[in-house]
Amino acid sequence: MKRTLLLLAVCLSLSAIGNAQTKKPVRKTTPKRITQPVKTPEPPSANGKFQLKDIGGFYNATDGNKYVIITAPGKSVSEIKSSVMSSLSSMYSNPNRVISTLGDNIINVNGYAQDAFAKPFAGNTQYFSFTYNIKIEIKDGKIKVDSPNFSSITRKEVCRGYTIDTRYVEDYSMLGDLELCDKVQQQNVAAIFNAHIDKIVAGLSSNSDW
Repeated sequence: MKRTLLLLAVCLSLSAIGNAQTKKPVRKTTPKRITQPVKTPEPPSANGKFQLKDIGGFYNATDGNKYVIITAPGKSVSEIKSSVMSSLSSMYSNPNRVISTLGDNIINVNGYAQDAFAKPFAGNTQYFSFTYNIKIEIKDGKIKVDSPNFSSITRKEVCRGYTIDTRYVEDYSMLGDLELCDKVQQQNVAAIFNAHIDKIVAGLSSNSDW
């Protein structure tokens, strides 16, 4: 009897040892990292366009301010300045005579619009030309484009294709004459200045480094 019990105990011990040797080890799993999606910055955009507002000049048609704000989220002053200078330079045949800078964050555009609009007068036609200045200020992620200032305004009167009179006029006088023109001519003059906004936004949007 004792021998039988001893043999049984030995068999049970050998079985337990065999099971321990054949048991597969438990593989530890590393928890997966949850990565947050990278938020894509909003594309550059302008908060409005310039529109004539009686003899007060050109205002932002959206909010009534005398400036338009262009946003370029996440972009530095130096990045924006480089892009704006490149974009504006492509608009002029001799940009060095038109575009200048003041410090690191101000760009001045001094352009000339010849025969920008026409108005009938006493059977003849008056054509208005002028020099305009657009001041552009830059901050990190933002651009402020001021409404244009005018100077060197000339009014040329033409009769049957011949110029019969040319004289300088006041700023408010020119704007008053433009106010009397049809909407198409007013929009054509506004388009001169809005083209700068469109060009800046397009340049920022197409910059592959951004």
